Amino acid sequence: MPSKEEIFRERLAVIMLDVNGPPPDDQTAALLGGLADRIVNAAGKPTWAAFKTTLSLEDYRGLLTTFQNQGNALASQGALAQVHAIEVLACSLIAKTQAADPAIAQDDKALNHYIDRAIRKYRGTPAPEPVIS
Repeated sequence: MPSKEEIFRERLAVIMLDVNGPPPDDQTAALLGGLADRIVNAAGKPTWAAFKTTLSLEDYRGLLTTFQNQGNALASQGALAQVHAIEVLACSLIAKTQAADPAIAQDDKALNHYIDRAIRKYRGTPAPEPVIS
């Protein structure tokens, strides 16, 4: 049975294919950017990267629990695009805790930029309401 670290590395590798691939379509950027924008605005931070640097352990755990609960509920409804947006943000949060690994630290930095671009795109275009209310 794979460890939770191995499972995380596999999920991160899949997400990094998106990060290093073509820019996300408008719907994907809106879902990811909208959710991330709502979170960073509530925290009073300008970017996802800035938000992560000030996140307390308690808030980190709470946000991951919220992502897990909302992701599971959305998955049961078949809302896979929304689940993917949540998974990207969750992997970004977890990657922050794995910064001692140089490869993960590098992916974390790229993922922060990807999320921040989605936020900027969301803020510049009309989009649906964010996934988590």
